[in-house]
Amino acid sequence: MKISGTELAKKLFSDIERKVNKLEKNGIIPKMVIVKSSNAADVNNYIKQKANKGNKLGIAVELMDFDEKILKNLKKIKELIAAINRSPQIHGLIFQKPGDNRITDSIEKIIDPLKDIDGFLPDSAHEPPTYRGVKLVLRQIYKNNFPAKFKQLKFVIIGKGKTGGGPIIQGLLKNKISPQNIKIIDSKTGDQEKKSYIENADVVISAVGKANPVDYRYFSGRTNLIDIGVHFDKENKIKGDFAEEDIGERVKNYTTTPGGIGALTVVYLMDNLVNAAYKLNHL
Repeated sequence: MKISGTELAKKLFSDIERKVNKLEKNGIIPKMVIVKSSNAADVNNYIKQKANKGNKLGIAVELMDFDEKILKNLKKIKELIAAINRSPQIHGLIFQKPGDNRITDSIEKIIDPLKDIDGFLPDSAHEPPTYRGVKLVLRQIYKNNFPAKFKQLKFVIIGKGKTGGGPIIQGLLKNKISPQNIKIIDSKTGDQEKKSYIENADVVISAVGKANPVDYRYFSGRTNLIDIGVHFDKENKIKGDFAEEDIGERVKNYTTTPGGIGALTVVYLMDNLVNAAYKLNHL
């Protein structure tokens, strides 16, 4: 069965609107800063999605474009982050990925954990939006059995990148999922291992960003596939790791791209921002 992230996001959107209205009544406009350090088409697309969603919710979205002059000046970058950390009018900061490789982990660790709305820092006050989206999809699949069932599930994560599989793995571990129940497929995993992992999985989460990172024929009727990978085809259309026509009849439940986890990720990013605004203003 296909699970629509777009439909789930609509319900979340209404809840966030109510939170934003309460903030506005207290004279507070939630605001996020997006740091851009690349002019790639996918980067511009991601920023546009976030800006559009923010505008619909009454959230202020400021774009801070790091040009070559700024990227060469580490001191300046640190000063800008420190200024954002101090500002009572700014409640969230993200470095849009993919970005320039000079924006390293050491730079991002300067972000105030309350304002790390991407949830990438080890001490972040927020769960990563993509991980929150995955948990919501699992709640839809397992319904009232979710809390108990969650810790019993066998997971396979395809890809372990910083913005995709990595936060999912860390989220599962923080939620006390046994490491024995988490299998990771990366570039070093052999075909037989891939096949075995997927055949025995309850949930496969694919976060590679390219078509068919594993043979889709490995999937069986017991598998739930959550596809969070994103890439663009030759016509610049957004695509997931697996095509619906390949896996639709092979798995028990699945999400697609677009219309799947991506829709939830953007909404949960806004929710993290709004929650940060509440905490920073002691509401």
